[in-house]
This record gives sequence, C-alpha cells and structure tokens, in this order.
Amino acid sequence: MNNSHHNLTAPELLLAENQRLRADLELMHALQLLHQSITLATTPAQIHDALAQDAPVPLQAHTALVCQQSERGPWIALTGPGGAQLNQRADAVQQMLNTIAQHFRQTAPDTPAGTATSTTHTLVLPVCTIAQQTTALCLESLTPWTPRRLELANALVRHADHCLQALAAGPAKTTAAAAAETARSLPAAFAVRNKRRLQIAAVVLVIALLPLQLKIPATGILEPVNRQRLYASESGIVTELPVSDGQAVRPGDVLVRLRSDELELQQAELLGALAESQARLAALETAAARGSATVNALSVESEQAELRARILSLEQQRIVLQRRLESLVLRASTAGTVIGRDLQQRFVGRPLQRGQVLLDVVAAETPWHLQLDIAETDLRHVLNASRQGSQSVVPVSYFTETSPEQERSTRLASIGTAAELNARGEWKTRITTLAAPLTTPERPGVGVQASVSCGRRPLLYILLRRAFDVARRTILLQGVY
Repeated sequence: MNNSHHNLTAPELLLAENQRLRADLELMHALQLLHQSITLATTPAQIHDALAQDAPVPLQAHTALVCQQSERGPWIALTGPGGAQLNQRADAVQQMLNTIAQHFRQTAPDTPAGTATSTTHTLVLPVCTIAQQTTALCLESLTPWTPRRLELANALVRHADHCLQALAAGPAKTTAAAAAETARSLPAAFAVRNKRRLQIAAVVLVIALLPLQLKIPATGILEPVNRQRLYASESGIVTELPVSDGQAVRPGDVLVRLRSDELELQQAELLGALAESQARLAALETAAARGSATVNALSVESEQAELRARILSLEQQRIVLQRRLESLVLRASTAGTVIGRDLQQRFVGRPLQRGQVLLDVVAAETPWHLQLDIAETDLRHVLNASRQGSQSVVPVSYFTETSPEQERSTRLASIGTAAELNARGEWKTRITTLAAPLTTPERPGVGVQASVSCGRRPLLYILLRRAFDVARRTILLQGVY
C-alpha cells in the first residue's frame, strides 16, 4: 500500500480498491475483444486494422500506426486511426514513419524498443517479417510506458504475429485452436489469484468464443408462385357463384356471374337507336329507288351518309358494350383450387364495385415461396452471407403461424433493391425464397416466422449483437462529426 493510502479510512480504501478492480476488468474486457478480433480475422488487412484502430484503447495510447517495409525500401503506412482515409502525407504520419525508420536502423529487427520525445512517448513494436516484408506497430502515448503496459503490448504483438504467420502458411486455424492462442496471449498481469476464478474465467472465455449460427429473424407470408386473383370486372350484383372454398376447377369453368342493370339499360338504348337509324336509312333508300318526285336527291344523299356514319358508330359501341356484358361472366384461366371463405354468403345477391376482390384460384402443383421482411439494421448480415457464396445457398428456416410445430427449410432467392416504410414506421427490405416444400396444404397469405442463417459467429457477439451494433453506429457517427 502506498503512502497516499495511510490517511484513508477503511471504507475509502475499499472504494479505491473497488475502482481499481473495475478499471482492470474494463481493460481486460477491451483487450479480450481486441484479441478476439485478431483471432477471427481472415485477412492480414483485418489484423492491421484491429491493431491500428482498436489497440489504443486497452493500451491507453492516443494513436497508433501500422507500417510495412519491403526489402530495405521506405516505410509505408498501411493503416491508422483514419483507416482507408489515412493521409500518407500528414505531418503526424511522416513523423511516426521517421521514428520507426530510426528505430530499425539503431536496433535489431526483432527487438521492441521505446523512444520518447518531450511531449509524447512513442513505442515501436516489430510485428512480423513475412516474405521479406517487415510489419511494425507504432504507438504514441501521453504518459510513460509502464512495464505492465509494455507487457500487454508485447503479448498483443505476439498474438498478431502468430495469426499473420498462420494466414501466410495456409488455411486458417480452427476456432478452438484460435481461442486457445488468444487465452495464451493474455498476459500474466491479468491472472486471477484464486484458481477457481481463473477456471471460471477460462470457461466463460471459451463459451464466449464458441461459434454458433447467427440467425436473423424475419416475418412475412407464404404465397403460391402462380395464382389467379379474380376481380369484379364491372359494378353490379352477383347472380351466381357456383364454386366454393377448396373446390377444384378446370380452365373455362364459370366462377362468378354478375348482372349490371346499368349495362343492360345502355344496351337497350343502344339497340333502339341502332334499329331506328337502320329503319330510317332503309326508308330513304326505298324512296330513292322509286324515284319519288317529292324527294330532294341532294338532301337524301346527305341524310343517308349521316345515317350510315351513325349506324357504324352505334355498331362499334354495341360491340364494346357486348364485350363488357360478356365480362360479367368470370371464368377460371387455369386448373387449380378455389380459395375464398364464405363465398356465397358474402357475395351472392349483393352489389359489388368494379375491381373488388372476389376469390383466388391457386394453380395445381404450383410451387410456393416466402415473402419476408428484414429490418434494415439486420440486412447487412444477410448481404454479407449472400456475398460469401451465392443467394441460393443462404439457408432459411421457417414455420407458419397455423402450424408452429412444423419447422421447414428453404433457401434465399432474391433480395429487394429498396427499403419500404411499414405501418409501424420501420424500414424493411423484402426478400424472397426459393420454392418452399409443403407437406400439408396451406392457405395463400398465411403468416410466417422465419430466420435467415448468416454464418457462424462467436456466442458473445450473438448474445450482444444489438449492443455491438448500437456501439458501432455511435462510434461511426462520432467519427463523422
């Protein structure tokens, strides 16, 4: 206990010790996340980004730079706090590059050393040398590098070297081996005094790194790919509906008959006008043929021309009206099954408006697919899974709300190109699956609960995914502003 603690009371000593332990735990958690990022990296660039962007927090440094030298050439900055936006010509970057070059001229390539200036303390750590390319990490701190922080930095570099060598040698290590390497890389500074606590911490670490399938939830409906939706072709009254729910129909079978008093009245008026015009034309032609002296030849020819034009127009209107009357009989366009509840009670003898939905005919032997909505915050996981292979290999498991005990599986077919705002004010993107196998008949539009498998992730990330996403967005927004 140092001299500053002599004048503290027992509660104050306990509070100070509690604060120190809490700081150690937070530092250990940040360091574990950093080691985990290095372990799960699949490319050297991901390891370099983890060292440059995540190492300053647990090592209590205010900036970091990862550099590389090829065959005694100049040192080049690979990544830093700005990531892809790193300015190679910035004064701070050039100063750190000069410090690294000076360090390697004065010391052996594999000997870490720290050099200090008047306002900052700079630590240069060789990471690895692969294929005559030397990689180094440069850390700047506003406080001196204590032995404890040096031990943490050296352990981190050893772990990064191990993973970089493994990536250069061939296939990535298994998750279990990577977890073991991460555990070995954690410095002895964090060793728990009590053996039981150390065992518990090791078990928790292994469980946290245990890879499980990340499943993104989605909701939607089950729909047949091919179906005929029947609409009222005209406003009118249903006089006949000879089909019922679940009935099989063939192409051409009558499904609904409508009666439109308005169209029938129009037809009667049109036929009367047409008959009147035809009779008048016939009378004029008869008078002209007899050569009646009372008939003016010029006026007769003019009236005949007008009557012929009127008859032609009325005939065209009659054809159009006849087609509209014929459309009052709705027929099946394909063989299938009628879908619609209480059809007779709902429609027979009741007035309909043009365009009103009557029933559906689901084509026989048609495949079914899922129409699912994915939250925008979860869409990136689905996109990443589809980029790693193809959309058709991304598994989707689901169950219908009418049969929750029967879980089925299918695969992703397409991802929508635009997001839409739903009724609850949430941005959703529509995805579609391939034909879903059906063991029992289902109704079109039945509700579906689904999950999209997006690859294996550590259990810790799966449990705290929402918190990680919120923290990630917060950090990115702070970086922007």
